[in-house]
Amino acid sequence: MHIIIFVWICTSLVFSENNHIILKANWFVQSCRLVGQDGREISSPDFKTELWHPTEVPTTVLSALVKNGIYTDPYTGMNNMEIPDASEEFTRRYELGKFSHLPDQRNPWIDPYWFRTEFRLPHEFEGKFIWLHLDGINYRAEVWLNGQKIIGPDTVVGMFGSWSFNVTSAAVPGDINALAVKVYPLDHPGLPGEPQLLALGTFGLNGGDTGDIGKNVTMQSAVGWDWIPAVRDRNMGIWQNVSVSATGPVDVRNLHVISDLPLPRSDTADLNISAELKNVSLLSQEGLYRIRIYSQPSLAAAALVHKRIKLDPGQTLEIHLDPDSHSALRIKNPKLWWPYGLGEQNLYSLEVSFIQGEEITDREESIFGIREVMSHVTMIGEWARRDFTINGQRVLIKGGAWVPDMMLNRSPAKLRHELLLSQKANLNMVRIWGGGVTPPERFFSICDELGLMVWHDFWITGDCQGTWGKGSQDYPLEADVFLKNAAEVVKRLRNHPSIVVWTAGNEGYPRKEIYLPLRDEIVAKVDGTRPFIPSSGYRLPPEDWGLSWPDNQAAGTYSGGPYWWVEPQEYYRLVDSGQDWLFKNEVGMPSLPVLESIQRFISDLSPDPGLGFPLNHEWGYHDACEGNGKFSLYDSAIRRRYGEPKSLADYILKGQLVNAENFRAIFEAVNHAMHKVSGVLLWKTNPAWPSVVWQLYDWYLSPHAGYYFVKKACEPLHIQLNIDDYSVSVINQTRQAYRNLSAAVQVYSLNMENILRRKAIIDIPSGRAKEAFEVEIPEQIMNEVHFVDLRLWDEKEKLLSENLYWLSEKKDFTALAALKEVQLKVKIQDYININSTLTWVKLLVTNPSSELAFFIHTSMHKSEKGGEVLPGFWNDNYFSLLPGRDKELKVEFSTLDLEGEDAYLKLEGWNVNPLWVKIK
Repeated sequence: MHIIIFVWICTSLVFSENNHIILKANWFVQSCRLVGQDGREISSPDFKTELWHPTEVPTTVLSALVKNGIYTDPYTGMNNMEIPDASEEFTRRYELGKFSHLPDQRNPWIDPYWFRTEFRLPHEFEGKFIWLHLDGINYRAEVWLNGQKIIGPDTVVGMFGSWSFNVTSAAVPGDINALAVKVYPLDHPGLPGEPQLLALGTFGLNGGDTGDIGKNVTMQSAVGWDWIPAVRDRNMGIWQNVSVSATGPVDVRNLHVISDLPLPRSDTADLNISAELKNVSLLSQEGLYRIRIYSQPSLAAAALVHKRIKLDPGQTLEIHLDPDSHSALRIKNPKLWWPYGLGEQNLYSLEVSFIQGEEITDREESIFGIREVMSHVTMIGEWARRDFTINGQRVLIKGGAWVPDMMLNRSPAKLRHELLLSQKANLNMVRIWGGGVTPPERFFSICDELGLMVWHDFWITGDCQGTWGKGSQDYPLEADVFLKNAAEVVKRLRNHPSIVVWTAGNEGYPRKEIYLPLRDEIVAKVDGTRPFIPSSGYRLPPEDWGLSWPDNQAAGTYSGGPYWWVEPQEYYRLVDSGQDWLFKNEVGMPSLPVLESIQRFISDLSPDPGLGFPLNHEWGYHDACEGNGKFSLYDSAIRRRYGEPKSLADYILKGQLVNAENFRAIFEAVNHAMHKVSGVLLWKTNPAWPSVVWQLYDWYLSPHAGYYFVKKACEPLHIQLNIDDYSVSVINQTRQAYRNLSAAVQVYSLNMENILRRKAIIDIPSGRAKEAFEVEIPEQIMNEVHFVDLRLWDEKEKLLSENLYWLSEKKDFTALAALKEVQLKVKIQDYININSTLTWVKLLVTNPSSELAFFIHTSMHKSEKGGEVLPGFWNDNYFSLLPGRDKELKVEFSTLDLEGEDAYLKLEGWNVNPLWVKIK
């Protein structure tokens, strides 16, 4: 990791103290079809790009063309059906060729594109070895610098590889350099399935009609899935950083740290450190190999090691150091890295340098954490359950799948905000799904910092690999490309403490010539610090191949949903049955965004008379369709449980109630059986584009009600009603035992008559769920809408957890329409500008009435009645207040969107008069 100092160097961006330049700005892109010159001419400094399209890198070709106004924004409305597709057959079938920007309606994605930039290398690079780094190309690339060909497309291939080239002979320090990269499209673009043009109709096949996208080592979902349309160019382009650096004659690379704890003790940690030294010169080199370790963020020194090294010309030497030979690498009282909710996320910095005389000729840094991941399988009947322990502590996994932005347009700021949303929802794991991408390294650095464990699938999906009848076990076609990409990813990411498991694929596994070296050579030897499992789903490879590493057991995790709406109580039945719910890694349902977001991406909100109000076919294109999501079940639940919508806003609000019920039930059902199950992961937490299915927050970063009910269900110390049998449980997911907690329940009728009160004192050990009592309600009340209010206090009467349920045995909540209107009071208690871009506000909301204030939603806005300021991190939302109660709310929000204007708090709810409060 380098400390970045932002300065402009001619036309490039970012020059670090470690002689590292990131080439971000001043790029131009153009189709080879419109460029007559070759790479030698294009990479000459005097080449002119007047008719090319300006852009920045990283970018895909389509993203660059959209920003230049060549194609319409594919995220909005039906615009994606006005862009030609990489599949010639699909383009002909839907008459998309007429939208091509190339002459003669030529398919714009079947030819390569040139990317070109100019940059000035500093004089300080003079006399050094100069390196060009490509962190991510999709799909092949030919590279030219200053008229010299550096490498060709047979070498630079695969979406997830990274490459470094010695370009000393071509580079010109102190002068302008011209770089040209010819990016080739996918070898096999695949045929998308039928587009989702009808609401509540059919949907495109996952992975396309044939699964041929799986022939490549790429983002398979770019051909279309049931939550993302086909990305027309399949995301061809330079999708990660391009940079230039300088070293002395010895290049330091591939740092690796393995920490070993003497569990169950953790008073010491042994560090085993390795790095490669490559002599890139024609002379022998001798110098001092130095290791320095610092704790973060204090930079307090933790270890210092020296070793004299001599390298022959061209020699690459891997240096291994351990505590037996260097006692400084046995760290006393180490600060451990813990997942969020179980402890601090302590990190260390490793710096490896090669020093000749008084000069550091090269230095590399890596951030790491001291922690130990272990995994084992427990058999429950005939079903395997995989458990994970961190530092000897069993962890109940709670999280969701992560999918890439449709066109890989997620900015660094948005990336951080999304991961913060996961952490602030009290989730502890993010699953990198196999049909997506391995995100940039900053993703994993943020997860390290936030305590989010990462499950990493490699790039296999059953939909393209024969598991579900499409594709083939022979995919991807080039095993060597897959394995080279995988080895690079493991080398690059292996020091990140957040990664806790590698998976060979999603609901499938690669063929033997990939599977065995992936497990035995790459994961076991290149990494060797975390487990490998053969598949995320049910399918296992032949027994003689071997299974998980290192335990050679079954995966013990299961996909399979349900992916559609079910009665909330159904999750309890599924969890109690065990089987595939012993560790459920995919479950979810459709989930509507808030009204303001719907209005942003559905351009025509006129309802179709053939569909239930307010739906139309544009909703269908944004995933309101049949298929795995079964949107009609969700739509039916909204109408049946809460009544036919009176308006679009009413429909969205009722959808939020359904979101809240089900997402809470998923996690609380797992909570009550935490002794029996080991985890649950949503399919999925985030959208790839503006969508109405499988998400906790929308593409604009506005959480829906389900987000806050997940946040509550996953809080470290939690009180809940098990809605299958009306027992009250206290859930302790911390490493601390609690004594003398007070658990209380109150039950109210619709008109706020208090039906029942009960209280109990409870002790609860660490990592356990414990039943406090059962709630016995008269049968007549059970059949009507009633409310169950739960609260948990400590010995000092500090409120630790609260939870409110609206219930009816008849599953009919239309009587909620009879709730009388309530006028709430709001008091701003505190207001702090944390920095120039972030503000923190604390406020008190009071219900002074004798009625229930139900389902209260708060949001921060730019100007009175203006758009919502996003993201906003609220401690709670979509909450309810019983008569006479108040609630303290806290929110952090970005002031960048305000553009100097005042912020306004908006407060509304099911039966709450809307209220606006000005905040300076």
